[in-house]
Amino acid sequence: MRILSKKYLRVLLYLALAISGLFWYRRLTMYAHPVDDAKDQDTKKQLAKTWLQTNNLEHWSGSKIFVVNVGRKKCYHVGKLLERCFIEYEMAPHTAKHAERKLISKDLRGSYGFNWFGVSEYVFYDTLSIESLSSTDEEVYSQLVAVHSISNKKTLNAFEWIDNVFVEAVRILPNLSIDNYIISNLDILFGEDCVDPRPGWQLNKSWSFSKGRFPSFLSYKYLDHTEKEDYTKQLQIRRDGKLKIVQLADLHFSVGKGECEDEFPASDNCEADPKTLRFIEGILDIEEPDLVVFTGDQIMGQRCVQDSTSALLKVLAPVIERKIPWALIWGNHDHEGSLDRWKLSEFTAALPYSLFSMSARDTNDNSFGVGNYILQLQGSTEEKATITLYFFDSHSYSRSGKIYPGYDWIKEAQWEYMRERYDNEYSKHIAKDAHLSMAFFHIPIPEYLSFQSKKNPNEQNPKVGTFKEGVTAPKYNSGGIFTLDYLGVDATSCGHDHCNDYCILDDSSSRKIWLCFGGGSGEGGYAGYGGTERRIRIYEFDTKERAIYTWKRLNGSLKEKFDYQPIVSGGVPNFE
Repeated sequence: MRILSKKYLRVLLYLALAISGLFWYRRLTMYAHPVDDAKDQDTKKQLAKTWLQTNNLEHWSGSKIFVVNVGRKKCYHVGKLLERCFIEYEMAPHTAKHAERKLISKDLRGSYGFNWFGVSEYVFYDTLSIESLSSTDEEVYSQLVAVHSISNKKTLNAFEWIDNVFVEAVRILPNLSIDNYIISNLDILFGEDCVDPRPGWQLNKSWSFSKGRFPSFLSYKYLDHTEKEDYTKQLQIRRDGKLKIVQLADLHFSVGKGECEDEFPASDNCEADPKTLRFIEGILDIEEPDLVVFTGDQIMGQRCVQDSTSALLKVLAPVIERKIPWALIWGNHDHEGSLDRWKLSEFTAALPYSLFSMSARDTNDNSFGVGNYILQLQGSTEEKATITLYFFDSHSYSRSGKIYPGYDWIKEAQWEYMRERYDNEYSKHIAKDAHLSMAFFHIPIPEYLSFQSKKNPNEQNPKVGTFKEGVTAPKYNSGGIFTLDYLGVDATSCGHDHCNDYCILDDSSSRKIWLCFGGGSGEGGYAGYGGTERRIRIYEFDTKERAIYTWKRLNGSLKEKFDYQPIVSGGVPNFE
Protein backbone atom coordinates (compact mmCIF):
# COMPACT_ATOMS: atom_id res chain seq x y z
CA MET A 1 0.00 0.00 0.00
CA ARG A 2 1.44 3.39 -1.05
CA ILE A 3 1.63 5.82 1.89
CA LEU A 4 2.32 8.93 -0.22
CA SER A 5 1.25 9.70 -3.76
CA LYS A 6 3.80 10.14 -6.55
CA LYS A 7 3.17 13.88 -6.47
CA TYR A 8 4.20 14.21 -2.80
CA LEU A 9 7.15 11.87 -3.27
CA ARG A 10 8.45 14.15 -6.03
CA VAL A 11 8.01 17.20 -3.79
CA LEU A 12 9.97 15.52 -0.99
CA LEU A 13 12.70 14.50 -3.43
CA TYR A 14 13.06 18.05 -4.79
CA LEU A 15 13.08 19.43 -1.24
CA ALA A 16 15.80 16.98 -0.19
CA LEU A 17 17.91 17.91 -3.20
CA ALA A 18 17.49 21.63 -2.48
CA ILE A 19 18.52 21.20 1.18
CA SER A 20 21.47 19.05 0.15
CA GLY A 21 22.55 21.64 -2.43
CA LEU A 22 22.32 24.45 0.13
CA PHE A 23 24.32 22.43 2.66
CA TRP A 24 27.16 21.73 0.26
CA TYR A 25 27.13 25.29 -1.07
CA ARG A 26 27.56 26.62 2.47
CA ARG A 27 30.19 23.97 3.19
CA LEU A 28 32.26 24.81 0.11
CA THR A 29 31.95 28.59 0.38
CA MET A 30 32.35 29.09 4.11
CA TYR A 31 36.12 29.15 3.67
CA ALA A 32 36.09 31.47 0.70
CA HIS A 33 38.56 34.30 0.99
CA PRO A 34 36.81 37.59 1.75
CA VAL A 35 37.18 40.43 -0.71
CA ASP A 36 38.42 43.74 0.61
CA ASP A 37 36.41 46.49 -1.05
CA ALA A 38 37.17 49.17 1.56
CA LYS A 39 40.09 50.81 -0.18
CA ASP A 40 39.79 52.91 -3.24
CA GLN A 41 41.48 51.47 -6.33
CA ASP A 42 43.75 54.49 -6.74
CA THR A 43 44.86 54.21 -3.12
CA LYS A 44 45.60 50.53 -3.63
CA LYS A 45 47.74 51.26 -6.67
CA GLN A 46 49.68 53.95 -4.83
CA LEU A 47 50.27 51.65 -1.86
CA ALA A 48 51.40 48.92 -4.22
CA LYS A 49 53.81 51.28 -5.98
CA THR A 50 55.32 52.40 -2.68
CA TRP A 51 55.62 48.80 -1.46
CA LEU A 52 57.34 47.70 -4.67
CA GLN A 53 59.85 50.54 -4.40
CA THR A 54 60.52 49.78 -0.73
CA ASN A 55 61.26 46.15 -1.57
CA ASN A 56 63.34 46.97 -4.68
CA LEU A 57 60.68 45.50 -6.97
CA GLU A 58 59.71 48.63 -8.88
CA HIS A 59 60.41 46.87 -12.20
CA TRP A 60 57.46 44.54 -11.53
CA SER A 61 53.86 45.16 -12.53
CA GLY A 62 51.51 45.01 -9.56
CA SER A 63 49.02 42.93 -11.53
CA LYS A 64 51.43 40.01 -11.93
CA ILE A 65 50.28 36.88 -10.12
CA PHE A 66 52.04 33.87 -8.63
CA VAL A 67 50.94 30.52 -7.21
CA VAL A 68 50.87 30.29 -3.40
CA ASN A 69 48.94 27.06 -2.90
CA VAL A 70 48.06 23.87 -4.76
CA GLY A 71 45.61 21.17 -3.87
CA ARG A 72 43.34 18.44 -5.13
CA LYS A 73 39.66 17.64 -4.84
CA LYS A 74 38.05 14.24 -4.83
CA CYS A 75 34.46 14.01 -6.00
CA TYR A 76 31.66 11.49 -6.32
CA HIS A 77 29.35 12.00 -9.26
CA VAL A 78 26.11 10.69 -10.70
CA GLY A 79 26.44 11.19 -14.44
CA LYS A 80 26.63 14.94 -15.04
CA LEU A 81 23.62 15.60 -12.83
CA LEU A 82 25.26 15.58 -9.43
CA GLU A 83 28.83 15.90 -8.18
CA ARG A 84 29.88 16.17 -4.53
CA CYS A 85 33.47 17.19 -3.80
CA PHE A 86 35.77 17.62 -0.84
CA ILE A 87 39.32 18.87 -0.55
CA GLU A 88 41.62 15.91 -0.17
CA TYR A 89 44.87 17.85 0.09
CA GLU A 90 46.27 21.35 -0.15
CA MET A 91 49.80 22.55 0.40
CA ALA A 92 49.21 25.84 2.23
CA PRO A 93 45.53 26.42 3.12
CA HIS A 94 44.31 29.98 3.72
CA THR A 95 47.65 31.55 2.87
CA ALA A 96 46.26 35.05 2.38
CA LYS A 97 42.86 36.66 2.36
CA HIS A 98 43.40 38.13 -1.12
CA ALA A 99 44.30 34.82 -2.78
CA GLU A 100 42.13 33.77 -5.71
CA ARG A 101 41.28 30.09 -6.10
CA LYS A 102 41.39 28.61 -9.59
CA LEU A 103 39.94 25.18 -10.25
CA ILE A 104 41.20 23.28 -13.28
CA SER A 105 37.88 21.68 -14.23
CA LYS A 106 39.38 18.63 -15.90
CA ASP A 107 38.80 15.23 -14.33
CA LEU A 108 42.17 13.52 -14.04
CA ARG A 109 40.54 10.10 -13.80
CA GLY A 110 38.38 10.55 -16.87
CA SER A 111 35.21 9.40 -15.12
CA TYR A 112 33.04 12.53 -15.20
CA GLY A 113 31.11 12.66 -18.45
CA PHE A 114 31.88 9.03 -19.25
CA ASN A 115 30.40 7.00 -16.37
CA TRP A 116 26.98 7.10 -14.75
CA PHE A 117 28.54 6.66 -11.31
CA GLY A 118 32.14 7.25 -10.41
CA VAL A 119 34.93 9.11 -8.67
CA SER A 120 36.41 12.22 -10.27
CA GLU A 121 39.51 14.13 -9.25
CA TYR A 122 40.54 17.72 -9.88
CA VAL A 123 43.43 19.99 -9.03
CA PHE A 124 43.21 23.61 -7.95
CA TYR A 125 45.64 26.36 -7.11
CA ASP A 126 45.56 29.75 -5.38
CA THR A 127 47.19 32.84 -6.82
CA LEU A 128 48.15 36.13 -5.27
CA SER A 129 48.92 39.36 -7.10
CA ILE A 130 52.02 41.37 -6.29
CA GLU A 131 49.77 44.38 -5.76
CA SER A 132 47.86 42.58 -3.00
CA LEU A 133 51.06 42.07 -1.00
CA SER A 134 51.12 45.79 -0.27
CA SER A 135 47.89 45.45 1.73
CA THR A 136 49.04 42.32 3.57
CA ASP A 137 50.60 42.55 7.00
CA GLU A 138 54.38 42.28 6.87
CA GLU A 139 54.29 39.46 9.39
CA VAL A 140 51.96 37.52 7.08
CA TYR A 141 53.68 38.04 3.74
CA SER A 142 57.10 37.40 5.23
CA GLN A 143 55.87 33.86 5.95
CA LEU A 144 54.12 33.32 2.63
CA VAL A 145 55.49 30.74 0.23
CA ALA A 146 55.18 30.47 -3.54
CA VAL A 147 55.44 27.42 -5.78
CA HIS A 148 58.87 27.11 -7.34
CA SER A 149 58.72 23.72 -9.06
CA ILE A 150 56.48 20.71 -9.67
CA SER A 151 58.01 17.41 -10.71
CA ASN A 152 58.00 13.66 -10.20
CA LYS A 153 61.20 13.86 -8.18
CA LYS A 154 61.07 14.14 -4.42
CA THR A 155 63.39 16.69 -2.86
CA LEU A 156 64.10 17.44 0.77
CA ASN A 157 61.55 20.28 1.07
CA ALA A 158 58.95 19.00 -1.40
CA PHE A 159 55.29 18.24 -0.65
CA GLU A 160 53.51 15.33 -2.33
CA TRP A 161 50.59 16.83 -4.26
CA ILE A 162 49.27 13.89 -6.28
CA ASP A 163 50.67 10.36 -6.20
CA ASN A 164 54.38 10.74 -7.02
CA VAL A 165 53.98 14.41 -7.95
CA PHE A 166 55.95 16.74 -5.70
CA VAL A 167 55.72 20.49 -5.14
CA GLU A 168 58.61 22.60 -3.93
CA ALA A 169 57.83 25.99 -2.40
CA VAL A 170 60.08 28.93 -1.53
CA ARG A 171 59.65 32.10 0.51
CA ILE A 172 58.14 34.89 -1.56
CA LEU A 173 60.77 37.35 -0.44
CA PRO A 174 63.51 37.60 -1.66
CA ASN A 175 62.74 35.07 -4.45
CA LEU A 176 60.08 37.31 -5.99
CA SER A 177 62.77 39.40 -7.67
CA ILE A 178 64.12 36.43 -9.66
CA ASP A 179 62.74 35.93 -13.17
CA ASN A 180 61.45 32.47 -14.13
CA TYR A 181 61.75 31.14 -10.60
CA ILE A 182 58.20 31.26 -9.24
CA ILE A 183 55.27 29.65 -11.07
CA SER A 184 52.42 32.00 -12.02
CA ASN A 185 49.90 29.77 -13.79
CA LEU A 186 49.02 26.09 -14.21
CA ASP A 187 47.09 23.91 -16.62
CA ILE A 188 46.61 20.21 -17.34
CA LEU A 189 46.57 18.84 -20.90
CA PHE A 190 45.64 15.32 -21.99
CA GLY A 191 46.85 12.83 -24.57
CA GLU A 192 50.33 11.72 -25.52
CA ASP A 193 50.27 14.07 -28.53
CA CYS A 194 49.11 17.18 -26.63
CA VAL A 195 50.93 20.47 -27.26
CA ASP A 196 50.86 23.93 -25.74
CA PRO A 197 51.66 26.67 -28.29
CA ARG A 198 50.73 29.50 -25.91
CA PRO A 199 53.78 31.76 -25.54
CA GLY A 200 55.50 31.40 -22.18
CA TRP A 201 53.80 28.11 -21.31
CA GLN A 202 56.03 25.10 -20.71
CA LEU A 203 54.51 21.67 -21.26
CA ASN A 204 56.46 18.97 -19.43
CA LYS A 205 55.90 15.59 -21.09
CA SER A 206 58.89 13.85 -19.54
CA TRP A 207 56.53 12.43 -16.93
CA SER A 208 52.80 11.89 -16.72
CA PHE A 209 50.87 13.92 -14.17
CA SER A 210 48.19 11.26 -13.87
CA LYS A 211 47.27 8.13 -15.79
CA GLY A 212 43.52 8.13 -16.25
CA ARG A 213 41.57 7.62 -19.44
CA PHE A 214 44.33 9.57 -21.20
CA PRO A 215 47.77 10.44 -19.82
CA SER A 216 47.80 13.98 -18.46
CA PHE A 217 50.68 16.42 -18.42
CA LEU A 218 51.41 19.60 -16.51
CA SER A 219 51.79 22.89 -18.35
CA TYR A 220 52.90 25.98 -16.45
CA LYS A 221 54.13 29.54 -16.74
CA TYR A 222 56.83 31.23 -14.71
CA LEU A 223 56.57 34.71 -13.28
CA ASP A 224 58.74 37.24 -15.07
CA HIS A 225 58.92 41.02 -14.85
CA THR A 226 58.62 41.79 -18.57
CA GLU A 227 55.42 43.34 -19.79
CA LYS A 228 53.06 41.07 -21.69
CA GLU A 229 54.09 40.88 -25.32
CA ASP A 230 51.50 41.92 -27.84
CA TYR A 231 50.61 38.71 -29.64
CA THR A 232 48.01 40.33 -31.83
CA LYS A 233 49.01 40.65 -35.45
CA GLN A 234 47.24 43.08 -37.69
CA LEU A 235 45.78 41.47 -40.77
CA GLN A 236 46.99 43.41 -43.79
CA ILE A 237 46.69 43.25 -47.54
CA ARG A 238 50.08 42.72 -49.15
CA ARG A 239 51.85 45.52 -51.00
CA ASP A 240 50.98 43.84 -54.30
CA GLY A 241 47.29 44.14 -53.36
CA LYS A 242 46.83 40.44 -52.64
CA LEU A 243 45.51 38.50 -49.66
CA LYS A 244 45.64 34.71 -49.40
CA ILE A 245 43.29 32.70 -47.18
CA VAL A 246 43.60 29.02 -46.30
CA GLN A 247 40.28 27.50 -45.22
CA LEU A 248 40.44 24.54 -42.83
CA ALA A 249 37.12 22.72 -42.67
CA ASP A 250 35.96 19.85 -40.45
CA LEU A 251 39.22 18.82 -38.81
CA HIS A 252 37.47 16.76 -36.09
CA PHE A 253 40.37 16.57 -33.63
CA SER A 254 40.19 14.50 -30.43
CA VAL A 255 41.84 14.17 -27.06
CA GLY A 256 44.59 11.70 -27.91
CA LYS A 257 45.67 10.86 -31.44
CA GLY A 258 42.18 9.97 -32.61
CA GLU A 259 40.97 7.27 -34.97
CA CYS A 260 40.86 7.65 -38.73
CA GLU A 261 37.44 7.38 -40.32
CA ASP A 262 37.06 6.33 -43.96
CA GLU A 263 40.74 6.96 -44.70
CA PHE A 264 41.33 7.19 -48.45
CA PRO A 265 43.55 5.88 -49.77
CA ALA A 266 43.81 3.45 -46.86
CA SER A 267 47.11 2.94 -45.02
CA ASP A 268 48.36 0.84 -42.13
CA ASN A 269 48.24 2.25 -38.59
CA CYS A 270 46.52 5.53 -39.44
CA GLU A 271 46.46 8.07 -36.59
CA ALA A 272 43.92 10.78 -37.35
CA ASP A 273 45.25 13.92 -35.68
CA PRO A 274 48.97 13.46 -36.46
CA LYS A 275 48.16 12.75 -40.12
CA THR A 276 45.86 15.78 -40.36
CA LEU A 277 48.48 17.98 -38.70
CA ARG A 278 51.10 16.97 -41.26
CA PHE A 279 48.63 17.89 -44.00
CA ILE A 280 47.89 21.30 -42.46
CA GLU A 281 51.56 22.11 -41.87
CA GLY A 282 52.44 21.13 -45.43
CA ILE A 283 49.74 23.42 -46.85
CA LEU A 284 50.75 26.35 -44.63
CA ASP A 285 54.39 26.02 -45.67
CA ILE A 286 53.53 25.80 -49.38
CA GLU A 287 50.89 28.54 -49.50
CA GLU A 288 52.25 30.93 -46.82
CA PRO A 289 48.79 32.44 -46.25
CA ASP A 290 48.01 35.82 -44.75
CA LEU A 291 44.98 34.43 -42.92
CA VAL A 292 43.69 31.00 -41.90
CA VAL A 293 39.94 30.55 -41.47
CA PHE A 294 38.66 27.56 -39.48
CA THR A 295 35.08 26.91 -40.60
CA GLY A 296 33.74 24.72 -37.81
CA ASP A 297 34.03 21.27 -36.27
CA GLN A 298 37.63 21.94 -35.36
CA ILE A 299 37.20 19.34 -32.63
CA MET A 300 34.92 16.33 -32.31
CA GLY A 301 33.17 17.23 -29.08
CA GLN A 302 32.16 13.70 -28.10
CA ARG A 303 35.85 12.75 -28.14
CA CYS A 304 36.80 15.78 -26.03
CA VAL A 305 34.64 15.18 -22.97
CA GLN A 306 37.70 15.11 -20.73
CA ASP A 307 39.16 18.36 -22.10
CA SER A 308 38.23 20.38 -25.17
CA THR A 309 41.25 22.69 -24.85
CA SER A 310 43.74 19.83 -25.31
CA ALA A 311 42.25 19.10 -28.74
CA LEU A 312 41.78 22.74 -29.72
CA LEU A 313 45.38 23.68 -28.91
CA LYS A 314 46.56 20.90 -31.23
CA VAL A 315 44.39 22.37 -34.00
CA LEU A 316 45.69 25.90 -33.52
CA ALA A 317 49.36 25.12 -32.86
CA PRO A 318 50.47 25.24 -36.54
CA VAL A 319 49.11 28.78 -37.06
CA ILE A 320 50.21 30.14 -33.68
CA GLU A 321 53.72 28.77 -34.11
CA ARG A 322 53.93 30.36 -37.58
CA LYS A 323 52.46 33.64 -36.26
CA ILE A 324 49.67 33.59 -38.85
CA PRO A 325 46.52 35.58 -38.02
CA TRP A 326 43.49 33.32 -37.87
CA ALA A 327 39.72 33.54 -37.63
CA LEU A 328 37.26 30.88 -36.56
CA ILE A 329 33.60 29.93 -36.48
CA TRP A 330 31.99 27.05 -34.62
CA GLY A 331 30.39 23.95 -36.10
CA ASN A 332 27.78 21.57 -34.75
CA HIS A 333 30.29 19.37 -32.85
CA ASP A 334 32.78 21.77 -31.22
CA HIS A 335 30.69 22.45 -28.12
CA GLU A 336 29.88 18.81 -27.32
CA GLY A 337 33.01 18.28 -25.21
CA SER A 338 34.01 19.72 -21.84
CA LEU A 339 33.36 23.36 -22.82
CA ASP A 340 30.23 24.96 -24.22
CA ARG A 341 30.28 27.47 -27.08
CA TRP A 342 30.66 30.47 -24.79
CA LYS A 343 33.62 29.11 -22.82
CA LEU A 344 35.28 27.90 -26.01
CA SER A 345 34.87 31.40 -27.43
CA GLU A 346 36.37 33.09 -24.38
CA PHE A 347 39.35 30.73 -24.53
CA THR A 348 39.79 31.21 -28.28
CA ALA A 349 39.53 35.00 -28.29
CA ALA A 350 42.43 35.26 -25.82
CA LEU A 351 44.88 33.13 -27.82
CA PRO A 352 47.79 34.63 -29.81
CA TYR A 353 47.06 35.92 -33.33
CA SER A 354 43.34 35.28 -32.90
CA LEU A 355 40.96 37.55 -34.83
CA PHE A 356 37.92 35.76 -33.43
CA SER A 357 35.56 38.00 -31.51
CA MET A 358 32.20 37.87 -29.79
CA SER A 359 29.67 40.53 -30.72
CA ALA A 360 27.64 42.54 -28.23
CA ARG A 361 24.56 40.58 -29.30
CA ASP A 362 26.06 37.09 -29.00
CA THR A 363 24.37 34.66 -26.62
CA ASN A 364 24.99 31.16 -25.34
CA ASP A 365 21.38 29.99 -25.63
CA ASN A 366 21.31 29.31 -29.38
CA SER A 367 19.08 32.32 -30.02
CA PHE A 368 21.85 34.36 -31.63
CA GLY A 369 25.01 32.26 -31.48
CA VAL A 370 28.59 33.07 -30.54
CA GLY A 371 31.13 34.49 -32.96
CA ASN A 372 29.23 36.79 -35.35
CA TYR A 373 31.79 39.36 -36.45
CA ILE A 374 33.32 41.34 -39.31
CA LEU A 375 36.91 41.90 -40.45
CA GLN A 376 37.63 44.82 -42.74
CA LEU A 377 40.96 45.41 -44.47
CA GLN A 378 42.52 48.22 -46.40
CA GLY A 379 45.64 48.22 -48.53
CA SER A 380 48.86 50.00 -47.65
CA THR A 381 47.99 52.94 -49.90
CA GLU A 382 44.19 52.95 -49.65
CA GLU A 383 42.18 54.99 -47.19
CA LYS A 384 39.06 52.90 -47.74
CA ALA A 385 38.56 49.18 -47.12
CA THR A 386 39.01 46.96 -50.16
CA ILE A 387 38.16 43.63 -48.48
CA THR A 388 35.40 42.82 -45.99
CA LEU A 389 34.96 39.38 -44.41
CA TYR A 390 31.83 38.28 -42.54
CA PHE A 391 31.64 35.41 -40.03
CA PHE A 392 28.39 33.80 -38.87
CA ASP A 393 27.59 31.19 -36.23
CA SER A 394 25.24 28.69 -37.93
CA HIS A 395 24.49 26.86 -34.63
CA SER A 396 24.10 23.07 -34.57
CA TYR A 397 20.80 21.15 -34.57
CA SER A 398 17.29 22.41 -35.20
CA ARG A 399 15.21 23.14 -32.12
CA SER A 400 12.07 22.86 -34.24
CA GLY A 401 12.69 19.25 -35.12
CA LYS A 402 9.08 18.28 -35.73
CA ILE A 403 8.57 21.09 -38.23
CA TYR A 404 12.10 21.57 -39.57
CA PRO A 405 14.12 18.43 -38.74
CA GLY A 406 17.86 18.27 -39.18
CA TYR A 407 20.31 21.10 -38.80
CA ASP A 408 19.87 24.62 -37.49
CA TRP A 409 20.23 27.86 -39.43
CA ILE A 410 21.58 31.37 -39.15
CA LYS A 411 18.76 33.31 -37.49
CA GLU A 412 16.98 36.31 -38.99
CA ALA A 413 18.28 38.38 -36.06
CA GLN A 414 21.86 37.56 -37.07
CA TRP A 415 21.31 38.62 -40.67
CA GLU A 416 19.62 41.81 -39.46
CA TYR A 417 22.49 42.52 -37.07
CA MET A 418 25.00 42.33 -39.92
CA ARG A 419 22.84 44.69 -41.98
CA GLU A 420 22.75 47.16 -39.09
CA ARG A 421 26.51 47.05 -38.61
CA TYR A 422 27.01 47.40 -42.35
CA ASP A 423 24.72 50.45 -42.53
CA ASN A 424 25.94 52.14 -39.36
CA GLU A 425 29.66 51.36 -39.48
CA TYR A 426 31.24 49.37 -42.27
CA SER A 427 29.61 50.72 -45.44
CA LYS A 428 31.15 54.13 -44.76
CA HIS A 429 34.66 52.72 -45.03
CA ILE A 430 34.21 50.64 -48.19
CA ALA A 431 35.97 51.59 -51.42
CA LYS A 432 32.89 51.32 -53.62
CA ASP A 433 34.78 50.95 -56.90
CA ALA A 434 37.41 48.49 -55.62
CA HIS A 435 35.87 46.21 -53.04
CA LEU A 436 35.76 42.42 -52.57
CA SER A 437 33.84 40.50 -49.93
CA MET A 438 33.33 36.97 -48.60
CA ALA A 439 31.27 35.34 -45.84
CA PHE A 440 32.09 32.20 -43.85
CA PHE A 441 29.80 29.85 -41.89
CA HIS A 442 29.71 26.15 -41.08
CA ILE A 443 26.32 24.77 -42.17
CA PRO A 444 25.41 25.56 -45.80
CA ILE A 445 22.42 27.77 -46.50
CA PRO A 446 19.59 26.25 -48.62
CA GLU A 447 20.80 28.00 -51.79
CA TYR A 448 23.73 25.57 -51.92
CA LEU A 449 21.11 23.31 -53.53
CA SER A 450 20.40 25.81 -56.32
CA PHE A 451 21.64 23.68 -59.18
CA GLN A 452 18.82 24.95 -61.38
CA SER A 453 18.92 28.59 -62.41
CA LYS A 454 16.15 30.72 -60.91
CA LYS A 455 16.33 33.34 -63.66
CA ASN A 456 16.67 30.85 -66.51
CA PRO A 457 14.77 27.71 -65.40
CA ASN A 458 15.92 25.69 -68.39
CA GLU A 459 19.58 26.18 -67.50
CA GLN A 460 21.89 24.84 -64.80
CA ASN A 461 23.87 27.19 -62.60
CA PRO A 462 27.64 26.94 -63.21
CA LYS A 463 29.34 24.50 -60.83
CA VAL A 464 33.01 23.61 -60.33
CA GLY A 465 34.03 20.75 -58.04
CA THR A 466 32.58 17.56 -56.61
CA PHE A 467 28.99 16.95 -55.51
CA LYS A 468 29.11 13.53 -53.81
CA GLU A 469 26.75 13.61 -50.83
CA GLY A 470 23.35 15.04 -50.08
CA VAL A 471 23.61 18.69 -49.08
CA THR A 472 22.71 18.94 -45.38
CA ALA A 473 21.38 22.49 -45.47
CA PRO A 474 18.59 23.36 -43.00
CA LYS A 475 15.00 22.75 -44.01
CA TYR A 476 14.13 26.32 -43.03
CA ASN A 477 15.30 29.25 -45.14
CA SER A 478 15.94 32.39 -43.06
CA GLY A 479 16.52 34.52 -46.17
CA GLY A 480 20.25 34.92 -45.76
CA ILE A 481 21.01 35.05 -49.48
CA PHE A 482 19.28 38.43 -49.70
CA THR A 483 21.32 39.83 -46.82
CA LEU A 484 24.51 38.55 -48.45
CA ASP A 485 23.41 40.33 -51.62
CA TYR A 486 22.70 43.52 -49.64
CA LEU A 487 26.15 43.36 -48.01
CA GLY A 488 27.82 43.03 -51.40
CA VAL A 489 29.24 39.57 -50.68
CA ASP A 490 30.87 38.00 -53.75
CA ALA A 491 31.34 34.47 -52.39
CA THR A 492 30.67 32.33 -49.35
CA SER A 493 32.49 29.29 -48.04
CA CYS A 494 31.33 26.69 -45.56
CA GLY A 495 32.16 23.22 -44.25
CA HIS A 496 29.88 20.58 -42.74
CA ASP A 497 29.51 18.35 -45.84
CA HIS A 498 32.88 16.58 -45.92
CA CYS A 499 32.54 15.03 -49.37
CA ASN A 500 31.20 18.06 -51.21
CA ASP A 501 33.82 20.54 -52.40
CA TYR A 502 32.03 22.36 -55.21
CA CYS A 503 31.40 26.04 -55.86
CA ILE A 504 28.07 26.96 -57.45
CA LEU A 505 27.13 30.35 -58.90
CA ASP A 506 23.71 31.08 -57.40
CA ASP A 507 21.36 33.54 -59.11
CA SER A 508 18.58 33.65 -56.48
CA SER A 509 19.23 37.30 -55.63
CA SER A 510 19.75 40.46 -57.67
CA ARG A 511 23.48 39.78 -58.05
CA LYS A 512 25.08 36.39 -58.47
CA ILE A 513 27.03 34.93 -55.53
CA TRP A 514 29.43 31.99 -55.51
CA LEU A 515 28.57 29.42 -52.82
CA CYS A 516 31.53 27.15 -52.05
CA PHE A 517 32.32 24.15 -49.86
CA GLY A 518 35.77 23.81 -48.35
CA GLY A 519 35.79 20.01 -48.39
CA GLY A 520 36.68 17.89 -45.37
CA SER A 521 40.29 18.22 -44.18
CA GLY A 522 40.43 16.03 -41.07
CA GLU A 523 40.99 12.28 -40.89
CA GLY A 524 38.87 12.15 -37.73
CA GLY A 525 35.66 12.97 -39.62
CA TYR A 526 33.66 10.81 -42.01
CA ALA A 527 34.46 10.60 -45.72
CA GLY A 528 33.35 7.57 -47.71
CA TYR A 529 31.02 7.98 -50.71
CA GLY A 530 33.23 5.78 -52.85
CA GLY A 531 36.43 7.14 -51.33
CA THR A 532 37.13 10.80 -50.60
CA GLU A 533 40.63 12.05 -50.00
CA ARG A 534 41.03 14.93 -47.55
CA ARG A 535 41.44 18.34 -49.13
CA ILE A 536 42.01 21.99 -48.29
CA ARG A 537 40.65 25.01 -50.17
CA ILE A 538 42.57 28.25 -50.72
CA TYR A 539 41.33 31.71 -51.75
CA GLU A 540 43.41 34.55 -53.12
CA PHE A 541 42.13 38.12 -53.36
CA ASP A 542 43.69 40.53 -55.84
CA THR A 543 42.41 44.00 -54.99
CA LYS A 544 44.20 45.65 -57.92
CA GLU A 545 42.42 43.43 -60.43
CA ARG A 546 39.29 43.20 -58.24
CA ALA A 547 39.49 39.43 -58.54
CA ILE A 548 39.15 36.35 -56.32
CA TYR A 549 40.70 33.01 -57.25
CA THR A 550 40.26 29.65 -55.55
CA TRP A 551 41.82 26.21 -55.76
CA LYS A 552 42.30 23.07 -53.66
CA ARG A 553 45.06 20.66 -52.71
CA LEU A 554 44.82 16.99 -51.72
CA ASN A 555 46.58 15.36 -48.78
CA GLY A 556 48.36 12.89 -51.04
CA SER A 557 49.55 15.45 -53.61
CA LEU A 558 50.26 18.69 -51.77
CA LYS A 559 52.21 20.33 -54.57
CA GLU A 560 49.44 20.02 -57.14
CA LYS A 561 46.56 22.49 -57.37
CA PHE A 562 43.23 21.32 -58.75
CA ASP A 563 39.91 22.96 -59.65
CA TYR A 564 41.65 26.30 -60.04
CA GLN A 565 39.09 28.94 -60.96
CA PRO A 566 38.59 32.71 -60.93
CA ILE A 567 35.27 33.29 -59.16
CA VAL A 568 35.34 37.10 -59.29
CA SER A 569 36.75 39.19 -62.14
CA GLY A 570 36.59 42.96 -62.36
CA GLY A 571 34.60 43.01 -59.13
CA VAL A 572 31.83 40.81 -60.56
CA PRO A 573 31.16 37.15 -59.63
CA ASN A 574 31.19 35.21 -62.89
CA PHE A 575 32.09 31.92 -64.54
CA GLU A 576 34.98 31.59 -66.97
